[in-house]
Amino acid sequence: MRTKIYFIRHGETVWNTEKRYQGWTDIELSPVGLKQSELLGERFKNIKLDKIYVSPLKRARQTAEPMAKVLGIEPIISESFKEINFGEWEGGTVDELKEKYGDTFIKFFENPAFYPFPGDGSFENVEKRMAKGLEKILVEDKGKSIAIVSHGGLLKILFLYIMGLPGDFYRKVWIDNTGISLIEIFDNGKPRLRTFNDIAHLENFNFK
Repeated sequence: MRTKIYFIRHGETVWNTEKRYQGWTDIELSPVGLKQSELLGERFKNIKLDKIYVSPLKRARQTAEPMAKVLGIEPIISESFKEINFGEWEGGTVDELKEKYGDTFIKFFENPAFYPFPGDGSFENVEKRMAKGLEKILVEDKGKSIAIVSHGGLLKILFLYIMGLPGDFYRKVWIDNTGISLIEIFDNGKPRLRTFNDIAHLENFNFK
């Protein structure tokens, strides 16, 4: 028996295009993001899912809506899969934050798993929150096919946690808007990565 977990990042927001830290700031999807989400829903027409868990933030909920409609599933809101909280850094670009906070931000930006930051404070704190939701799924939904619609930062921490990868790997991976990743978890708890950051559903659409 294998538990399939699809990890899906939300669609594009204006702050994504402006490269601003979003965190817990409740930004809605842009018109492009809404279209990406529609295409994501189409992608899941022929993929069996038993449940969809989604971050409470609008951009994640809007992304999950077309999938849920296609599959006839009511999304389950989970605080465990809310984005990393960046506190007072939210709304700032990398350049703006470097100028305002200097080394405090630069050290975090270069090695985010090893330096503190406003809001959640550390990746360890985020991991603890996220792990509670994941472990509950692995018990209650064992052997099922599950989707988690969440955020780029949170999903990378989730990926490292499941695959047992070190913190410095965080800066070595990227997840695009509505990118789909699939990990299977066996009865013995061992994971197998099947797909990472699949955006085939976006390839034939011109977003300009």
